[in-house]
Amino acid sequence: MILFLADGKQIRGDLIKSAALRYDLAPIPVTLEAEIRAGDDDMEKRLAEGQLVSVGTGDSLRIVKSVRAVGRAAQGEREMTAIRITAMLDSCHSAAFVRSRAIIKESAALSAIYRAAGATIKAVDADFPVPRFYCPVGETPTFHIARVLQEEGGAVRWKSGRLQFVRLPDLFKQKPVLDLPNNASDDVDSGFLERHEVPWFFSLNETAGFVFGNQEKPRAVRYAPFKDVQRLRNMTRCLVHRKTSKIDFSGQIVAGDLVNFVGGDKLCIITAAHVFESGTDDGGAGNTYTRLWLGSLEG
Repeated sequence: MILFLADGKQIRGDLIKSAALRYDLAPIPVTLEAEIRAGDDDMEKRLAEGQLVSVGTGDSLRIVKSVRAVGRAAQGEREMTAIRITAMLDSCHSAAFVRSRAIIKESAALSAIYRAAGATIKAVDADFPVPRFYCPVGETPTFHIARVLQEEGGAVRWKSGRLQFVRLPDLFKQKPVLDLPNNASDDVDSGFLERHEVPWFFSLNETAGFVFGNQEKPRAVRYAPFKDVQRLRNMTRCLVHRKTSKIDFSGQIVAGDLVNFVGGDKLCIITAAHVFESGTDDGGAGNTYTRLWLGSLEG
């Protein structure tokens, strides 16, 4: 995995003990966790909280957590310290911080909501107006953005350097990026949990009459104010984890891509984690792979 510091200087591969770059269908769509050897104070400063790192794709990430790893190692006469960092996509990371001022918007575009939360994205592909958005003082905008996406029946992902909104059914209309044998994954059967954790919703209309969402399956029930039938149905529709696959390192694959299982179903990637492990701790060989969490559309 190729990582760069804020000044554009590449971090030597032998200094990267491990790195995991994750793409998620989440309001913060790209995160990085890495452990990097820091042979001097200058490197420690460059990996401090608030600094920038970038990956080979050109995406820039802001470090939000930086700690020294427990234990020290020596290389020759020089003592080597390892720094563990957690970084988020820089253009969106501010939306993950607790608010000191409330955000209240009506009929605002999703991109405008991101910018109100401190994000620097200029646009969202397939942007849409949000009838009502609020994030009170002391709460985190990403939680409320996730609720808006649920009401619209879609998700956001990061692809080709842009934030994209995609409705969940449209994810399954794409051309698959990968074909896998149906027996090459760990299957997840979650029908019992699904009925407990994926509720159907109801609301009230202007005349105090009940408005119902999808009641086809016996599920937990939740009340959602100020919602029409379409939004109530959208809120029950979701991606349910079905398989987990470990494949050769494929850094071009991102969350939201479609995978075709030969002799089985087409599943959407909920999370794609690209992992690099140098093996320097135990003297073993390095290891690189991609792990995919895949789901089907339910509800």
